[in-house]
Amino acid sequence: MDIYGLKRIPFLSRHNFFHEFHHILAWGVVVGLIEGNFAAIVVAKTFQGSEFLISVASATPMAMHVVSLMWGAYCVGRRKLRIFTFCTTGTALMLASVAMTPEVSCGGWLFVLQMAAAQFFQTGAVTVRSALWKSNYPPLVRGQIAGRLQVARAVTRLGSVAIIANIFDHDPQSYRWIYPVVAVIGFIGVYCLQRMRVRGEDSELRRIHDGQLDGNGLTAHASAHKLLSSSHVLSSAVHVLKKDARFRNYCIAQMFAGVTNLLLRAVIVIILTQQVLAGMQSGYWLNTVLLELLPMLLMLIAMRPSARYFDRAGVLSYRAIQMVGWVLAIFFGMCGTLAIGSIDRLGPTAFLVSVGCFAMFAIIRGICLGGGSIAWNLGHLHFASHEDAEVYMGIHVSLTGLRAMFLPILGTYLWGQIGWCVWLISLACGLVAIHFFRKLAVSDRPDTPANRELQGINSRQTTSI
Repeated sequence: MDIYGLKRIPFLSRHNFFHEFHHILAWGVVVGLIEGNFAAIVVAKTFQGSEFLISVASATPMAMHVVSLMWGAYCVGRRKLRIFTFCTTGTALMLASVAMTPEVSCGGWLFVLQMAAAQFFQTGAVTVRSALWKSNYPPLVRGQIAGRLQVARAVTRLGSVAIIANIFDHDPQSYRWIYPVVAVIGFIGVYCLQRMRVRGEDSELRRIHDGQLDGNGLTAHASAHKLLSSSHVLSSAVHVLKKDARFRNYCIAQMFAGVTNLLLRAVIVIILTQQVLAGMQSGYWLNTVLLELLPMLLMLIAMRPSARYFDRAGVLSYRAIQMVGWVLAIFFGMCGTLAIGSIDRLGPTAFLVSVGCFAMFAIIRGICLGGGSIAWNLGHLHFASHEDAEVYMGIHVSLTGLRAMFLPILGTYLWGQIGWCVWLISLACGLVAIHFFRKLAVSDRPDTPANRELQGINSRQTTSI
């Protein structure tokens, strides 16, 4: 019985897929606690954090992506699986340290710092994973393979967050043992990595160390201190952005898309935890359903068809369609905010209307995230050659981190100053992003390194997964 569906995977990719699938099942439990909004909910409910601390907690997981450029530079000329193992181990250790967080006024800040440290290592794992997928899985089915792995991760993440939210509802101080248990599960996932192989890595390393490839100015002979210096890393990023105008325009489009999402990241947590669901006397469970579980469930359902469309249409066309969904989700979120603001006129009905609107927001958001997780991990490969995939991923993820460092905090400030009008700013940026992605898709030409690689793939590897 082929319970893993290996017969639908290209033969040379089956070994790595089998072991990575086991890793991703365990790792889904880990990312459920350090990605998304769960940390912000813990800060709001367990540590009674202020609006500012909630916004910092909400921004931290994405903001730490700013170090991805450093990870991308460090990966050039080095064994990717070793770095991946190091990063995943570091993530699990930081989760285990939460057991020592004190129940004092500064405990919320310490918890946020621990989540930031965990995300620092997780960002390295995300950066290297993209390069592993580039090496191990053929491009014509890469999106579908990535989709299957993301589905497995979403299933364990969905189940674990649902269980942990229920436990927190009964005992908010249970973080002292929950995080160490999840760390142990993470270590099991790290162990599953050890039998993976990176196809073509030996020949690639020989070419880099022999000087045949310069990795966009990143030389493997450089010391770690020189390689990770701010001037060297930034100059490498500038070199790529100057050389590749199409990737530069893609990053601009991604910036507007990021504003659409990140500007409201903390605002939504504040509205739900302190206004909508606080008025309904709701604890962790309903907060987690609207902020995490419902979007993840819809993401799980939408991921397979989104992956097929991504492989067929490409990242640019997919992003244009996806942003239409984001704009619609923002519209429903704005309606939910206006409803709770009209409680004097609508009475108790305002709570039900607001929850309904935010449920629609969560549903549409989850559908958009279904392919968004694939596009976010693979989109830059449309522009990168085989040898500089880590650098492109580093630039893309670091720009995400730069946006996330200030946009949630800016959104919280604007929420305090202009109220619901902050949703209008997000809507406007979403419409601009749609325009940019559509323009890029129309002007796209089949002359990128990724497309040249596609043309060299044997047609037998195009079998749909």
